[in-house]
Amino acid sequence: MQVIQNRLVHFDTFEEYYTKRIFPIFITFSYLGLFLASIFLLFDYFTYINSPYLHDVISYRLIAIFFALMVVIAAKHDFFMYRRVEAITLFGTLGYSALTYAFIAYDNIIYFVGFNWMFYLVATIMLTPLITKQLYIFMEAFQIFVALALMFFFYKPFDLIFSYIVFSIPLAAYIYAVVSLNRKNGLEAYKNAYNMHVLSSIDGLSHLLNRRSWYEISKKLFTNEKSVAFIMLDIDHFKNVNDSYGHDAGDMVIQTISRILLEQTRQHDLIGRLGGEEFGIILPHTPVVEAHMVAERIRATIEDTQIHHNDLILKVTASFGISAKSAQISDFSSLVTYGDQLLYKAKETGRNRVVVIQN
Repeated sequence: MQVIQNRLVHFDTFEEYYTKRIFPIFITFSYLGLFLASIFLLFDYFTYINSPYLHDVISYRLIAIFFALMVVIAAKHDFFMYRRVEAITLFGTLGYSALTYAFIAYDNIIYFVGFNWMFYLVATIMLTPLITKQLYIFMEAFQIFVALALMFFFYKPFDLIFSYIVFSIPLAAYIYAVVSLNRKNGLEAYKNAYNMHVLSSIDGLSHLLNRRSWYEISKKLFTNEKSVAFIMLDIDHFKNVNDSYGHDAGDMVIQTISRILLEQTRQHDLIGRLGGEEFGIILPHTPVVEAHMVAERIRATIEDTQIHHNDLILKVTASFGISAKSAQISDFSSLVTYGDQLLYKAKETGRNRVVVIQN
C-alpha cells in the first residue's frame, strides 16, 4: 500500500508508533528478566557453593545481571531514543553470551535451557516489528557462532555439539520466519494507520487540513508557542464563480488557491480549509509584521494567477485579516474571532486587501 504524503499532517514515525505500543509491556518484561536473573544468582550460589567454579559462575551471572539492567535502562532512558532497539539487542546478546559461556564452561544446563534461551527468544519476538531481518540474522549468527566456538574450545563431546546444532538452527530459522512476518505485518499496519490518519485529517478537495484537524492542532500550537500569527482569507465573489461557470470551476479555484497557500508558506505553518471558500493559516514564531508580508505575497500571487478551466481563463482575488497572540488575545478563540472580524473589514473596504490587527 502506498503511503499518502501530506506535509500538513503530523504522524508518528514507524519507530515511534511501535515504541508507544510495545515498550510499556516490554519494560515490564525486562524488569521481570532482571528480577529473575537476580534470583538465579542465589540458585547459582547454592548449586556451586562447594565447587571450585563458584567464583567464575557468580562472576558471569553478575555480568548477565549487569546487561539485564542495561536492557531496562535502554528501554526507558531517552539517551537511547534513536537507537533503542539496537541497544537492547546489543545488551541482551552480550548478557546471553555471558550465560552461554557459563553454561558451556561449567555445565550450567538447567538455567541455560530452562530460562535464558527461551526468555531471550520471547524478548526477541516481542520486539519483532522493530527488529529488521538483518539485525536478527546478525545477533542469532553471533550467538550460534559463540556457542559453537566455546563448545570446541572446551572439547565438548560431538553428540552435544550435534544436539545443539539440531536444536538451535531450526529454532533460529523459525524465529526468523516469525520476525519477517511480524515485520511485514507491522509495516502494513503502520501504513494503514498513517493513511487513515491522513484521510481523516485533510479536506478531500483542497488537500489542506480540514476544519476539525486544523482547530485541534492550532489550539495546541497556540498554547505551546509564545509568538503565533493567524491569517484568515476568503476568496472574493466566490459564489459568482460557481453560479457563472459551475461547481467544477469553483473546485478548480479552491485547488489553485490551496496550491498557492502551500507554496507560499513554510513547512511548519498550518493551513486549513475552514469553510467553503475560507482558509486559515497559523504561523508559529512569526511577528505581525512578517505575517503581513506573507499575506501580501499570497494576495499578489492569487491576483496574478490565471486559472485555466476547459476553455475559460479565470482570475480571482482574496481578502485577508491578520491577528496575533498578545496580552489582549490570550486564547485561541479570540485569535480566530479577531482574524475573522478583520477579514470582513477587508471585504467592506474594497476586497483584495490585507487588514492587520493594531496592537
